[in-house]
Amino acid sequence: MQYFVRTMEKHKESSGAFSTELPCYGLAAAKAEAKRLVLSANPALQLQADACARNGEVVQTKYRCWINECGEFRASVLV
Repeated sequence: MQYFVRTMEKHKESSGAFSTELPCYGLAAAKAEAKRLVLSANPALQLQADACARNGEVVQTKYRCWINECGEFRASVLV
């Protein structure tokens, strides 16, 4: 199984496309990197980061974090 992080800007002018995948050594590392990327980004970008797992051709988002319109950090564990 491969783990990676992908990001997307969520503000109105964004394209809604994910960035290049950033490989990680495990799910814990992917979650930590997702959180680090979101917290270090400009809040105006409303960055969203997903920690994902790939098993063959199947990709599952395991964790998502983002900055909302009020500039607050939010996170959700996904099954």
